[in-house]
Amino acid sequence: MQQFSKVVTELGNWFQTMKWYPFIRAIELQLLFGALVIKLLRELLYAFLPVSTFSTLNTIFYTIPVAALVHVVFLLTVWTTLVSNNAKYMPYALWAYAFIMLFPFTGLSLSGMITPAVYVYLGYALFRYSASSYALK
Repeated sequence: MQQFSKVVTELGNWFQTMKWYPFIRAIELQLLFGALVIKLLRELLYAFLPVSTFSTLNTIFYTIPVAALVHVVFLLTVWTTLVSNNAKYMPYALWAYAFIMLFPFTGLSLSGMITPAVYVYLGYALFRYSASSYALK
């Protein structure tokens, strides 16, 4: 845990040299969980709306690259949240992301379970880190 804490500290020092970091840091939790809500909303819309609306949904999420933008925002805020005092909320975000990846729980296979399992494990490891004495307070 001590080595990981040093890496997180150095990553935070590197982020502080960037001009965009103070803007992202001010709203990092809103961006993190907002991206998760949009990802879940996309999955719910595709699961419950009729097939005739898929062309509209594809236009919104893929032609206008909302899905890609949300994914990039999620990954960016994962890294910025990791180096902040809000790292204690990161395991919940990673577990929610794993849940969203599995939703609507149809067509589950071993290959489809590997990525969510990695996110669950990373969430568990970050949960242990945030409970340790080496975590940033």
